[in-house]
Amino acid sequence: MKKFKDIKHPVRFFFVLMLAVVCFTACEKTEPLPEDPYSGGKEALGIRFLTTPAVTEGNSMTFSATGLVPYKDKLRLLINNVPATITSVTTNSVTVTIPDNLSSGPAVIIVDEQIFFGPMVNIAGKTEVDATFSSLGANSMISQILPLPNGNLMMVGSFTNYAQAASEKQPINGIVLTNQNGTYLNTLNSKKGANSFITSIARLSNGQLMIGGSFSSFNNRKGISGITRLNADGSLDTTRVEVVNLTPLIPANSYDTVARFNGGINGTASKLFIYNNQIIVQGNFNNYAEHFYERSTRDRKVVGYTKINNVLRMSLEGKMDSTYNFDKAAGIALEAGNGSVYDCAIQPDGKLIMVGSFTRYQAQTANYILRLDNNGRVDPSFTASANGPIFSVKYNATNGKYMLAGSFTTYNGTPVNGLVRTNADGSIDPSFTALGMASGYPTFAAQLSGGKIIVSGSFASYNNIIRQGFMILNADGTLAQGYNNTGRFIGSISDIYEKTNSLGYPTVIIAGFITTFDAKPVNNIVRIVLKP
Repeated sequence: MKKFKDIKHPVRFFFVLMLAVVCFTACEKTEPLPEDPYSGGKEALGIRFLTTPAVTEGNSMTFSATGLVPYKDKLRLLINNVPATITSVTTNSVTVTIPDNLSSGPAVIIVDEQIFFGPMVNIAGKTEVDATFSSLGANSMISQILPLPNGNLMMVGSFTNYAQAASEKQPINGIVLTNQNGTYLNTLNSKKGANSFITSIARLSNGQLMIGGSFSSFNNRKGISGITRLNADGSLDTTRVEVVNLTPLIPANSYDTVARFNGGINGTASKLFIYNNQIIVQGNFNNYAEHFYERSTRDRKVVGYTKINNVLRMSLEGKMDSTYNFDKAAGIALEAGNGSVYDCAIQPDGKLIMVGSFTRYQAQTANYILRLDNNGRVDPSFTASANGPIFSVKYNATNGKYMLAGSFTTYNGTPVNGLVRTNADGSIDPSFTALGMASGYPTFAAQLSGGKIIVSGSFASYNNIIRQGFMILNADGTLAQGYNNTGRFIGSISDIYEKTNSLGYPTVIIAGFITTFDAKPVNNIVRIVLKP
């Protein structure tokens, strides 16, 4: 049943805020120390790192430091929280053997529970931040990267600036065009852009773009409900419609310019997919919205609402498909899930895999994962289940398999430590085994075309090896030797885009809400090179 509502300015704002917490500890002395080691403004115990950079030779690293000789039998040196074997102590240096599986991080010396902070140690390895990619980035989250046929990149998100290029004359709101190296291009004709964040973008066969999010206007053109269509140059696809004119002496009021795409939702569109010349939308909403301009005026638009929950299929013009996730005979929506959908992926056959915190969907048991068939109904042949929330599902076109990441510990009754690779039918791929993680869980996992797997999350270690929120695995789930040299990662990954550089090395653009990569500040996007 449709409900009609007369609305004047439907604007809905949504703001997502992410906090990063930095922790530090202080230790108290447990053994007697030389009398008043702090008197006269002296360094504690007389120990001090010098500013001279550490020198690496083979498997050894030498730090410049003074005051160590009196404590050479009791001092410890850690690099990124990993103990290093001390091989030599002199009056002005300390030499250690570089530990296996070491990643970039700070060096510290510990003597009698006293901590002395040293320099940042950058560990060279097969994973490098690509210096040819623009480091200016965005001022907020990048939700998705869309590669274009000409090699340029279209990015969408909650940002209002990119590469510090936004200005009053040329604002940047939720959508930006860059070249393949992330350099800002000012040729996009989005003008004022969206008035709230854009979460998803998809390219149509004619070059036009579908965008979804929580916005209610684009380039100040109101009357948009979370979904609209752009021309290839980024401008809003508009049309002139006839409306009711309550002021006949002003003929101009008989017409209005509106978004040509007439369809939307009453919440947030999280994902958009184009399949079989139709648009599938997944998000946080419970109504489809359609404008009736023949009953509207320029100032007041009549909108019809049809109850539908979380997933919707529309025509390319915006008309709701009442055969999808909807009981057409009864004219009612199918029951929503009892929890959130965190991510979804479309299969080559158009079926939709959804993951989240739900345990029921459409009045059926669905433990954190399900598949919708081509009619938008729960597919009974897909029997996968987990014992906890799944945050990410990513499809790999090379092998036709899916990577799942979350806080679950079992999948289909098998222990999996929050990571699992599945076949298209939801069964476990036994060639991948996740090893143990400490102090957190993965929130993102995606397999590259070459087989390696990018994983991020809140974890501190993997298989008892320090990995601070980011790691690269082999196809079997083991840490990729030589590729885990990067240091602390803080943030969450929304999307990745892989390609090959001029040397033939794989490159991966990593985007999301990211403040730190390899223990260095970044602006929500970075590109890495994976050397052989």
